Amino acid sequence: MFQQLEALVRASGKVQLTLKMDNDRMVVIVVPQGEGKEAALRQPLVLTATAAELDEGFAAAVLAYSSVHTSLAEQVAATTAILQEAEKNSASKAQKSLAKGSKSIPAKSGPANGENADEGEDDNDDDDRSTSASAAPTSTAPAEAGQSSGTDLLSLLS
Repeated sequence: MFQQLEALVRASGKVQLTLKMDNDRMVVIVVPQGEGKEAALRQPLVLTATAAELDEGFAAAVLAYSSVHTSLAEQVAATTAILQEAEKNSASKAQKSLAKGSKSIPAKSGPANGENADEGEDDNDDDDRSTSASAAPTSTAPAEAGQSSGTDLLSLLS
């Protein structure tokens, strides 16, 4: 019996074994007390049978339970390792992206100015069409005076 319990004790670190009587039958509760956070690895094995039945089948039941428990513990460990590696990769990518983003962003006068100019074009499509003919002569006047050849925004708004 203890040879079968040995595998479970090694896998979980500690096993609590509780025995109690329920009329003529004995209840055996085997609870792994491992350090892991996974609740499934602390799921107890509860056997209720007569003493003679437990003598015959307890070792086989504990062996089957131990092998499933060990398999589950291995799966949890593998999944945890995968998740930790993915977390490291994600954090590394985020740091690289932030470092790369701060180097490649050119200095701007501010996104609000660009957004307002775009919104003004979308909202005032009718005004733009009606003033486009009058804007052309106005925009050449500043160029002749030696100023910038850009569009005179004041003439577009009036």
